[in-house]
Amino acid sequence: MSFRRLLCASALFALALKANFVSGQDPEDSTSTTAEGVEGGDVASASSLFGSRRTTYVVVGGGTAGLAVATRLSEDPSNIIYVLEAGADGFNNPNIANLSGPSIQALPGSSVDWNYTSLPLQYAAGQTIAMTRGRVLGGSSAVNGALFTRPNRIDLDLWQTAFGAIGWTWNTISAAIKKAEKFSTTPGLPSIPSYHGQSGPICDTQRPLVGEVWNKGVIPAVVACGGKESQDQNGGDPSGIWYAPKAMFQNSTRSYSANSYYLPNAGRSNLHVLTTSTVSRILWSSKKQGGKVVATGVEYINGSTGNKVTLSADRVVLSGGVFGTPQVLELSGVGNPKIMNPLGISTVVNLPAVGENLMEQPTARYLAALAPGLNNAGLQLTLNFETPRTLLTPSEWITARNLLNTAPPGLSKSAHNALKLMFDSDAVIIEFMGFPNPSNLVFLPILMHPMSRGYSHIVSADARVAPAFDLALLESPFDLYILTKALARARRFAAQSSLTPFLASTPPSADGGAVPAGELAPGANITTDAQLQQFIKQNVGVAYHPLGTAALGSVVNPTLKVKGTSNVFVVDGSIIPIEPSAHPSSIIYGIGEMAATILNSPFSLLSTDDTNDSITADDQ
Repeated sequence: MSFRRLLCASALFALALKANFVSGQDPEDSTSTTAEGVEGGDVASASSLFGSRRTTYVVVGGGTAGLAVATRLSEDPSNIIYVLEAGADGFNNPNIANLSGPSIQALPGSSVDWNYTSLPLQYAAGQTIAMTRGRVLGGSSAVNGALFTRPNRIDLDLWQTAFGAIGWTWNTISAAIKKAEKFSTTPGLPSIPSYHGQSGPICDTQRPLVGEVWNKGVIPAVVACGGKESQDQNGGDPSGIWYAPKAMFQNSTRSYSANSYYLPNAGRSNLHVLTTSTVSRILWSSKKQGGKVVATGVEYINGSTGNKVTLSADRVVLSGGVFGTPQVLELSGVGNPKIMNPLGISTVVNLPAVGENLMEQPTARYLAALAPGLNNAGLQLTLNFETPRTLLTPSEWITARNLLNTAPPGLSKSAHNALKLMFDSDAVIIEFMGFPNPSNLVFLPILMHPMSRGYSHIVSADARVAPAFDLALLESPFDLYILTKALARARRFAAQSSLTPFLASTPPSADGGAVPAGELAPGANITTDAQLQQFIKQNVGVAYHPLGTAALGSVVNPTLKVKGTSNVFVVDGSIIPIEPSAHPSSIIYGIGEMAATILNSPFSLLSTDDTNDSITADDQ
């Protein structure tokens, strides 16, 4: 058995972690020297704790990108990396490793979830959304559905052309994703190995094909409706239906940042991880460098004692995710003075774009009962990506394009122009996720490129108080229109002759057949566009892909440095300026890889590169 396979055993987890992994709850069990014994108010220098150094990094958040960048930085022995993770290690949690439906469903609301809840949705019947985010080593890569996909080529090229992020393109980001990936082909399923990495830390593969619901029912139905089969969705054109890979080992257990990046390298003497340690703020020097503020380290709360501990660093890397990163920035005085000052936080950098541009992909749901005797449990998952021209009729396309012309509040000019470019280029806009459900057929239409924009901001100066966030789902009429047409299209899939034999029979609908056999949701009483829209408003869900609250161009420059600072960087999904047509974990791993390359470049390059570093009116 290979070492990578052995990593799935919890006993080996514990052995691998002895030297340099520290839990804030059980510091006495560790053999490494840590800051645990330092009382609040004292300063624990990373260099004094771990020996001589050239560059000391404190990475705030041991999540998807945080552990990727920390592990890559530790390849240079002259770097010392200190990772502070608010959650526990999670290695003994069987629901993290197990990628079965019941195990994944057991993670939301558990101890490894931040248990965030959105503000009431003004444009979606006032409902709230429980937003699952990983509060555990590995972050959301420990609790997500583990899909590993890439978007339209244009989605990533626009980072450079629309948002000024020089060097961030399809070619560079795709190469970074390949560096993170170790893809394994699955016999009998199509794939193009050249689209994938072959030697990275994150293992991904397709589940073996089981049963006939998808290959004889769903896929022919999609093709009959004008869709197409894809041989592999990871080459820059994800359109079509395909058996999507998951980030998992060959034994079908989860491959994620904690067990695939960090754990094989946990013995490195310059890589140190401290769990149950919540960062409360960045510490600043009284002197500026080139007119920019200088971070001297961070303050964090020891989870076992409640004491505040300060830790010095040459560079601070924020990897707290879409809610945690803007929270730490605002707690540290970087953000909108109107939000920070009333909470007693002095302004260090006036940067109102922090916490804005919150994006989430809204979803609808189509559900039909399978015919008696059929069981869909554990079958392969398919993704069907469709472009505007495939999804919409010519007249519907014109209607959608007209709706796209009106920007909702919070949508920047750059993002608005990017959305129009993607639509006009016929880039993928909708994903139909088909996934295992023991007795039902599930199509989940997901809007890839929503116009609506929300925010996430602190409501307290206490780091232990969750921020308040508004997802603003369906604020844009464009978003609701596209989802409505996608839900109607899911019905057309279910009505195709290839699929109906797999569905339960039901009485005809009131209008004589507009609703296919077996339909459970939206249901036989919902047939018109107006009724579908109301159904979506009352039942809207999310893809759990929140992004954008510290975006490239508005909060960070192309080197990922926070505007107005000299040595604070953001490395996580909050830098993504516009929702991609993908499940974004692969992109976030790519961000971690690219960040390590950037940070390991000559110090003079980072300290002098002020490209797009000015705070503009669009940032305000």
